[in-house]
Amino acid sequence: MSSCHVLVVEDEQTIAQNVVEFLEAEGCTVDIAYDGKAALVRLGQQTYDVLVLDLGLPRLDGQQVLQHLRHQLQLDLPVLVLTARDALSSKKACFDAGADDYLVKPFSLAELALRVRALHRRATVAMPGGPLRAGPLRLDLRTQQAFVGERLVHLSPRCLQILEALMRDPGRLVSRAQLEQALWPDGPPDSDALRSQIHLLRRALAQEGFNGVETRHGLGWRLQAADDV
Repeated sequence: MSSCHVLVVEDEQTIAQNVVEFLEAEGCTVDIAYDGKAALVRLGQQTYDVLVLDLGLPRLDGQQVLQHLRHQLQLDLPVLVLTARDALSSKKACFDAGADDYLVKPFSLAELALRVRALHRRATVAMPGGPLRAGPLRLDLRTQQAFVGERLVHLSPRCLQILEALMRDPGRLVSRAQLEQALWPDGPPDSDALRSQIHLLRRALAQEGFNGVETRHGLGWRLQAADDV
């Protein structure tokens, strides 16, 4: 699991540290959040391969984190739920909310690592093939990381979604309606939401020297083709 980046969300520090140490020994890169709100901040700022999520969290419980992950952030990130709740109704509620696996406490660290490995393997196999490219810009679909040349561009999940839509066919115009449907299937939160995300994407790319996102007023946006950049 050398390329697996895991976020562990667990408020019991001893359990969290044991999980982190074991997964790191297995070759994972691991971050920790100790409450639900901190987890959502990390999920909005960083791309992960697997989320290990406790249900009984302070500030925002695991069920709410899971719902926000699926419905607001629109992430397909594999989620392994950790909980002392072993009732079938609890398991059903988690799977209905979008969980991929469920492990009841107390649990074996070795079993947890096996489940993380399996979730990561399935997600990796399901990902599309090679990276998308447009001039010096590259988007790795497997790791969900963007680069200008060899420089990593730090993008939020929504900015990555916009960039992927633009990079699928550089030079092709992508309309506002197409992008809003991709980012917010249930409808955008307000009329400026997409414009704000485009601004964040442009700023992040410009910081690394790429200025190839073109606005066609009233029509949409396009990514300049390789011979234009």
